Amino acid sequence: MRLRHPARLATRRQGEGRQRRDHGPVSLPEPIQPAAPVLKDGAAFSETYGDTYWSLDGGLDETRHVFLSGNDLPTRWQSRGRFTILETGFGSGLNFLCAWRSFRKTARPDARLHFLSVDKHPFRREDLERLYRNWPELAPLGARLLERYPPLIPGFHRLHLDGGRVSLTLLWGEAAHMLAQAEARVDAFFLDGFAPSRNPDMWSEALFAQLARLAAPGATFATYTAAGKVSRCMTAAGFVVGKRAGFGRKREMLAGRFAGIESAEPDRDRRALVIGGGIAGTLVAERLAARGWAIHLIERRDGLARETSGNPAGVLQPVPSADWNRLSRLTLAGFHYALRRIEDFSSDPKLIWQPCGVLRLARDEKQIERQRRIAESGLLPPEVLRWVDVDAASALAGWRVPMPGWWFPEGGWVHPPSLCDAALRMAGNAVRLHAQREVADLARTDGSWRALDDSGHVIAEAPVAILANGYHALRLGVAAALPLRAVRGQVTCIPAAPDRAIKAVVSREGYVTPATSFGVHVVGATYEEGSTDTLAREEDHHANLERLKLLLPDFAATVDPARVAGRAGIRTVGPDRLPLVGALPGNEGLFGLLGLGSRGLVYAPLVAELLASAIEGEPLPLERDLASGLTPAARSDVAR
Repeated sequence: MRLRHPARLATRRQGEGRQRRDHGPVSLPEPIQPAAPVLKDGAAFSETYGDTYWSLDGGLDETRHVFLSGNDLPTRWQSRGRFTILETGFGSGLNFLCAWRSFRKTARPDARLHFLSVDKHPFRREDLERLYRNWPELAPLGARLLERYPPLIPGFHRLHLDGGRVSLTLLWGEAAHMLAQAEARVDAFFLDGFAPSRNPDMWSEALFAQLARLAAPGATFATYTAAGKVSRCMTAAGFVVGKRAGFGRKREMLAGRFAGIESAEPDRDRRALVIGGGIAGTLVAERLAARGWAIHLIERRDGLARETSGNPAGVLQPVPSADWNRLSRLTLAGFHYALRRIEDFSSDPKLIWQPCGVLRLARDEKQIERQRRIAESGLLPPEVLRWVDVDAASALAGWRVPMPGWWFPEGGWVHPPSLCDAALRMAGNAVRLHAQREVADLARTDGSWRALDDSGHVIAEAPVAILANGYHALRLGVAAALPLRAVRGQVTCIPAAPDRAIKAVVSREGYVTPATSFGVHVVGATYEEGSTDTLAREEDHHANLERLKLLLPDFAATVDPARVAGRAGIRTVGPDRLPLVGALPGNEGLFGLLGLGSRGLVYAPLVAELLASAIEGEPLPLERDLASGLTPAARSDVAR
């Protein structure tokens, strides 16, 4: 993955990643305090800041005059294939909805809009629903936004709208801090915080420095205020600043342009090889196809998801922590992005998944207190995480459980092969599948990567190649030194029966699912370092049934061990159990999407979007410290 400041972004703390579970804690953020708007004279008003969210003279007209016309929109995006806007102060989402409405009417059919917006106090969904009734012309778009509106959790949240033409990345948190975590080339800035005298943090020198870092050559800005401090700070940041006629009762407003000459993105050869037809490969192929790429998807087996991604069910749940470490942040972001992507695929009738909720039981008294403390910290809202006692947990599971624990009401299980198939169907003719073709070598010739079989014949070639084939990548010379290891895992399938239904996924060290569409409960999974044997073993079924006894002892007593079946697969795991995503050093055009371990369903959708965004030079969907920490360059000195 190429970032704009690769040397700085790849810097790690000494020793980071060397311990098996060193997931890099960061300073604990404050829980998000939602906005509490009240209506005054037809405008939403913040009693915290003593200011309105839009002009009393009309919010829609103000947005069009100040932010669209002030940035010479829609004219500027009409000749562009991609346009990026960054807004300070998402508020009601009015500016975004107006920009989206204008973009879909005036931009090229193949154009894409990226809109990034930061807010320390975002609105609750129910408050937005009430406000959108005041703008009938925006109501249809507002309804689509609310369908995807993310939970109020600190961090980055990417939403895809209009079939992927529009990407909205919401940054919940303090503005200067969140913008310091952004990676983008911004074409236009909407500066729309509360008045500088009422909310100086939204107009700080630190924030303006981030705008300059993110600005593309010739980027523009517009804001409703004409405050002298704003003019001076934007000038110091490298913008040429001028005054224009303001809107309504405001006599003047500011607008300006960053140094450099605006230019359209150069044409490029958008062809790629993706090696591996599992979750990682199919999802990154779909993400690139959505951006106009032609993909050769090469799979050694006779179809998609024939190896570890072929399990009958996988669990979708995050891993919260007390110290807000990298694992916690990445799994929370990945979990919610995966839910939104599943919703994108939900029109596919063959996609199989069940949002039944997930229970994660505590192991002992110490963990009970830890789980309770995390759940009650306020960082995660109750629609994301609740702590439940034994009685409540038992009611949710449908069977008596031995311990209390966490309840993830949005979680569930997914059938990975159907997700892979849905991704390829969405990609359509942009992806060509080469099944039963094993890549024995990758060779760089005349600016292209050639995938060669064991006879030296070319399977396919393209300027970009992505390794998404798990531990098989280590057999290729270009990837042999990557810090990855193989870990065998086996799942056990138990025949389902109507008189012993399980209502939710129950997990701890292992897990058990409700009855799947295939008439079985899935119990997993073993964890054996170093083995690549994929034959199912009786002793591993026994180990899984022992795990089941710790989860649902009464249910486990009904299981006949002679009637179980299952399968084994090989996970690929990094030294810190985080995925490895980005450019392989010293190999132009070669990327990896590897090391998803036991959390492929949580990681794969987000890191596929991350890699596709990085290859295209688009805004990243993830904080810079997380994204840069996943790259092979940042972890190349970590021993396997």
